[in-house]
Amino acid sequence: EDVAIFWDYENCPAPTNASGYALVNNIRSVAQPYGSVKSLRAYLGITEHFPVLRALTLRSELQSSGVSLVDCPHNGRKDVADKMIIVDMLAHAIDNPAPSTIVLITGDRDFAYAMSILRLRRYRIILLTLPNAHSSLTAQASICMDW
Repeated sequence: EDVAIFWDYENCPAPTNASGYALVNNIRSVAQPYGSVKSLRAYLGITEHFPVLRALTLRSELQSSGVSLVDCPHNGRKDVADKMIIVDMLAHAIDNPAPSTIVLITGDRDFAYAMSILRLRRYRIILLTLPNAHSSLTAQASICMDW
């Protein structure tokens, strides 16, 4: 089976002083039991989230670990990253018929509806989320784990 990973970095950023290498290894260890990881994308406003030197190191570590950093410039608009992630998840579903696994890293309940539709179509949805995530989000996941 194929696995696609969609990381809402704006909602679930890397923990302070975390190594990008270690972080991606942990994400990989969650995903690989379900198949080959075909895509690992992190969505963020790069200038908003990576303005300082430490962030350049993290960005480099994430990129060299296979993460595609998707720039989501807000330019006065809301929910830019969320909308891009939802479209990309649905594009993955169009291109990869079930059974397939989608790993979503977020704490934003705006993804609940898209997750429920994909689960109805027999996609496995693994949610890595914050400890205080709303039940409307966690209830839609096939498997829910703490970020």
